[in-house]
Amino acid sequence: MSSIATGRATGDGKARYVWRVVGYFILLAIINTITFEIEGVASSFAPSWAGVLLEGLFYLAATLALTWAFCRFLDRSSLSQLGLQKRRWLAYLGAGLGLGALLIILVFAVLWAAGWLTVDRSVTWQSPEFVASVLTWIIISFVEELSFRGYIMQGLARAWGMPAAVAVSSVLFGAVHALNPNPSVLGVFTIVVIGVLFACAYLLTRSLWLPVGLHIGWNLVEIQFLGFPGSGHTEPSILHTITRGPVVMTGGAFGPEGGIVALAAALLGIVMLLISHRVAAGRKIR
Repeated sequence: MSSIATGRATGDGKARYVWRVVGYFILLAIINTITFEIEGVASSFAPSWAGVLLEGLFYLAATLALTWAFCRFLDRSSLSQLGLQKRRWLAYLGAGLGLGALLIILVFAVLWAAGWLTVDRSVTWQSPEFVASVLTWIIISFVEELSFRGYIMQGLARAWGMPAAVAVSSVLFGAVHALNPNPSVLGVFTIVVIGVLFACAYLLTRSLWLPVGLHIGWNLVEIQFLGFPGSGHTEPSILHTITRGPVVMTGGAFGPEGGIVALAAALLGIVMLLISHRVAAGRKIR
């Protein structure tokens, strides 16, 4: 049986799991550093879109290899036991995509109704750049869930219990995003709450596919379809959304995550997941 799935460790085992997570996080940071350099190197001999795609593929391969190695050789478990099981994976992925898209569309609707945004439909973009951006953000969303709700959160849960693991992994998730362009205190706090939202999605299903879908749905609709900045990053998009008005509501240059409206959407998502879990549990009892 998986060491991750057998409950909380005792005694020296707690420290062992914490140090494994620390080592994993350090190696993950090294992978990120190398990943950021790849695009610049590739741009010297390939089109910019190829550099973006190469960057994403390296990030995916390296993080998968790292996570597999820690599971296989340290925890004597597998990626499936970490939450990438085949059972109902497509249903969970689809449900997550729908919820993530719904939440960011609600953010857009609130900002539009308040008169805090305009949409530029005359955006010009080239297919290779757009496709490379979409694929890369899908990879980023998957890798962040594998890392933060996968190995980091579940490893810490073995040492400290799940409530503390959710809190610490979500704070780490927010701290990493503080390195993005144009961060704010509110923006980082909102990312922490979004981390809790993704953690709830995992805990309700014990599958990473629901938070993966949720993460992908939020990012793709926000960045590639509506054209918001995504946690400080701007990418090729179908539309281009321009915000105005109070930054505390719109998020400004950091994107919706830097504003109260997106924070409210993340909290709404948590409530929706909890309600759906309670309804499902009630049906089982009957």
